[in-house]
Amino acid sequence: MKDLVNDIISIFYPKTVTPVLVRTGLSHREIASLQAVGVTTVSWATSMEELNNAFVKKALDAGAAGYHITNVESHKPGKEDQYVMAATATFYHINSKAAYG
Repeated sequence: MKDLVNDIISIFYPKTVTPVLVRTGLSHREIASLQAVGVTTVSWATSMEELNNAFVKKALDAGAAGYHITNVESHKPGKEDQYVMAATATFYHINSKAAYG
C-alpha cells in the first residue's frame, strides 16, 4: 500500500519515478534498467484498491515489471452513488541490454 500511496503522490510532486513493481526477485541492475514502454487506462474503478488491482493485472498480462500511475480523475457517481475513477498508468519493462550487458 505504501508503494501505491507514493505512486499517487508522485503525480503531484515531480521527482524520479519509481514504478510499483509487480514482479518479484528483480536484481538491483534489473530495477535500474526499467524503462517506460507503454500506457494503459482503467475507467471503472470505485476505490483505490480496485484501481491498483486492475493495474497490477494489466501489467502482469502485458509482461511488465512495474507500472506508474500518471493521472487519476473522478467522475459522476456510478451504482450506489459511488464515484467512478479513471486513471492512466505507464508500464515499465526491463531493458535487457542495460540489465544483462
